[in-house]
Amino acid sequence: MTLRNGRGTTSNVQTILKATTYSITVLAAVALFGAAGTLSPASAQASKAPPKAKIKPVAKAAPADPTDRMADELNARWQQDNGAAFSGFNAATPAPASGANTAVTPAAFSTGPAGAAAAKGTGEWGDRLVSRAMNYLGTPYRYGGISPSTGFDCSGFVYYLYGAVFGQRIPRMPHDMVREATPVARSDLQKGDLVMFGYRGAITHVGIYSGNGQFVHATHRGSPVMVTSLDADYYNTRYLKAVRLAPQ
Repeated sequence: MTLRNGRGTTSNVQTILKATTYSITVLAAVALFGAAGTLSPASAQASKAPPKAKIKPVAKAAPADPTDRMADELNARWQQDNGAAFSGFNAATPAPASGANTAVTPAAFSTGPAGAAAAKGTGEWGDRLVSRAMNYLGTPYRYGGISPSTGFDCSGFVYYLYGAVFGQRIPRMPHDMVREATPVARSDLQKGDLVMFGYRGAITHVGIYSGNGQFVHATHRGSPVMVTSLDADYYNTRYLKAVRLAPQ
């Protein structure tokens, strides 16, 4: 009788020990899981993903236009004749002073159709030139560029547009454009007139007057074709002159 009770007692103790061991194991697992799933404030801060950097949108070239072929042909001819010699504004000489003798007669002073058109103002052709220029807003700047597929520099933009809109090959450099155009007072600007900027008489930038005191231009490296106010500090202080280069 005593042996049987002893065995019963031993069995009960073993059962209690097993239950206690299982409970401790479960509690330990729960505590471990809770510690792993809960991070300290410092750890939580460190685990946060860094904010994504804002990516600056890349200026895209304007879509191709069916009339680009004419300009491209003129560009190819110019590059063939002058590509190796092009050196940009660093080699540009200042335009001659008013009244100086030149070998080229400005178009506006000639007796032909171009001179008559310039004397009357820009009219319809100025609207066409500006309207086409606006198609290329956002086109990247490229030094020496004369095509929307690669980008423009300031005079290359003007040169390209005359070829695309009028099928006309004008001078590539702004000081040569001036020699073939007629001067226009700032107060008499009309759409399509060319506005010149620079320093001490040397032209370093050119754009196309687009109306309302603004001009459209290929700006500078890192900035695309855009519309800018003539009264903007940088351009207002460097404004030199304006000319009207009537298409022929």
